[in-house]
Amino acid sequence: MQTSVPFLRRRQLLLAGAGLCAASVASAQVWAPHHTIRLVVTYPPGGGADVTARAFTDQLGMKLGQPVIVENRGGASGAIGAEVVYRAAPDGHTLLWGNADIMTIAPHLFSRLAYKPLEFQPIGPTAAVAFVLAGRGDIEAKTFPDLLELARKRELTFASWGNGSPGHVGSEMFKTLGKVPSTLTVPYQGTAPAAQALLGGQVDMMYLPSPLFLGMQSKITTFAAAGKKRYERFKEVPTMAEFGVPVDLEVWQGLFAPPGTPKPIVERFAQALAEVSADPAIRRKIEELGVVPLASSQEDFAKSIAPDAQRWGEIMRAAHVKPQA
Repeated sequence: MQTSVPFLRRRQLLLAGAGLCAASVASAQVWAPHHTIRLVVTYPPGGGADVTARAFTDQLGMKLGQPVIVENRGGASGAIGAEVVYRAAPDGHTLLWGNADIMTIAPHLFSRLAYKPLEFQPIGPTAAVAFVLAGRGDIEAKTFPDLLELARKRELTFASWGNGSPGHVGSEMFKTLGKVPSTLTVPYQGTAPAAQALLGGQVDMMYLPSPLFLGMQSKITTFAAAGKKRYERFKEVPTMAEFGVPVDLEVWQGLFAPPGTPKPIVERFAQALAEVSADPAIRRKIEELGVVPLASSQEDFAKSIAPDAQRWGEIMRAAHVKPQA
């Protein structure tokens, strides 16, 4: 029996229409205004990542027409929070406040990760965080050259926010590039707990993220910034490179969706983030934290991740940081 061409055409149109209706229903369910979006930050409250993320949430929620709530899931150098989002449903209800720590540093340090960084859906960058090497308030050294001299005489303790964090990598770089015999790195669950240990005199020094550094500046000893050049927000602080120890720990932060998140959802988030990042009030808020605002297209952000991973691999090999099991 022959089927007429007009009949086939009508059937194709009916099927296409049904598909559009189904997509519209699914889209409406995903973007229903009453659905709260949880933004998973991989470190405890009060740290550099947490403070920066919270600067974005209100405006991001307004652009999306849905509330965005920060959920802190610290532990294992950010791996716990990353795994939560990695295994979350790709329905637009869960986002990751990602960073170089978990995306481009961790793969070089851990032979086994519970998530695959390159499988996340990149949405866009948000900020670059600077770090300042600081000591407890009563440490004997008062300048960076003094610190190097002291570290060559006795073993100093370094607070970090977990193995694989910039604090950990930076401590190894300080030792290798500064020609220091040894340091003892003490891991904490996040930058805020590590900073509290520094304030309490439980450790000798740490790399403070710029938001924490600015809040603690009067209570600690400032040595040098761990960046390629001086930062405008605290340009009186010299860089470690100026003293012949070229440590650059500046790390990016950005927004990610779980693997498998449909492209229209990712694009919607990317558009909202781009509008928030372009807001002068948000940029001022970020800059006041001592953080450098970042913005780019979703496509460019995605392309930047692999080169950054290569950069960190080279840094860690130069500092003789060995992968862990």
